[in-house]
Amino acid sequence: MIPERYANYEKVVTMAAVNFSSVPGDSAANLVKIESNMREAAAQGVDIIAFPEEALVGCGGCDVCATEAAHCDYHHALAETVPGPSTERVAELARELDLYVAFGLIERDPDDPEVLYNAAAFVGPDGIQGSYRKLHLGSLPWVTEGVTFQPGNRIPVFETRFGPVGVIICYDFWFNPELTRLMALKGARIILNCCATFAGPAKRDYMVHTTTVRAQENHCYVASANQVGGPDGSGSYGAERVEEGRTGDFLGHSTIAGPAFPRFNHVYAEAGGQEELVTATLSFEKLHRWQSIFPWRDWRAGHQAGTSQLIADEFQKLVQGP
Repeated sequence: MIPERYANYEKVVTMAAVNFSSVPGDSAANLVKIESNMREAAAQGVDIIAFPEEALVGCGGCDVCATEAAHCDYHHALAETVPGPSTERVAELARELDLYVAFGLIERDPDDPEVLYNAAAFVGPDGIQGSYRKLHLGSLPWVTEGVTFQPGNRIPVFETRFGPVGVIICYDFWFNPELTRLMALKGARIILNCCATFAGPAKRDYMVHTTTVRAQENHCYVASANQVGGPDGSGSYGAERVEEGRTGDFLGHSTIAGPAFPRFNHVYAEAGGQEELVTATLSFEKLHRWQSIFPWRDWRAGHQAGTSQLIADEFQKLVQGP
């Protein structure tokens, strides 16, 4: 049974996650690839499509950022505001194709052009809804994003005809489960993880299983859309290379997962190690079959409200460290 708060939303959604190999530093070329995937998704009846982290520009550091310079011409040249030229073009396509789209880009702060964010824009048939800005930024020597970007300061959810949707980026999803939980508590039944996850030992299992666990523990559908490929195999990491930076050998294996009553979790679609678009058609009526057994959102605001307050208090105590 669909809970009353979700009664007016559509009951079935088709989601897509894209294994995407960005052309480094070429927004125009990547925008063409994004459009091509959007058109293919629309031809397959997709409603919501997720692209990876920094899909518009390509992931990776640069020599200037590696020196911890205060300004980097390369990344500033690729940055755009949201709204901006690329999000406006995607919005035109989203309106034409009746799609909701999340895609990674470098966002320039509209009030301070020197501030850049590792962001994911969310665009729908009704226009540009905004962006999620990555909160946890990686550091040297592995990546330079902690030098290039400032962290975000919001955890938004975006309204769609399928209900609230959360958009999140890579490390915020893999290692910080409280962020997905907060989005779910805000009502999101769909989470789109735009990521750039490196290849490496057991990384495929980690990516697929963690996507599945995030979906299971929050009773929602999750799509992790990952970058794929790279210049060579040297970006793979192992114990002997732990102190080195990453060069960009990305895993792929974009995944769509969620509950499948009476299962707590199920992998609905998984890509391989090449560029690919995978899809899954998902039922909210099936998702909410758990509602009569495990209505965890209602519990959190009801008889577990005291526990919720305790958790919030403990987090507050730990803001400055244990």
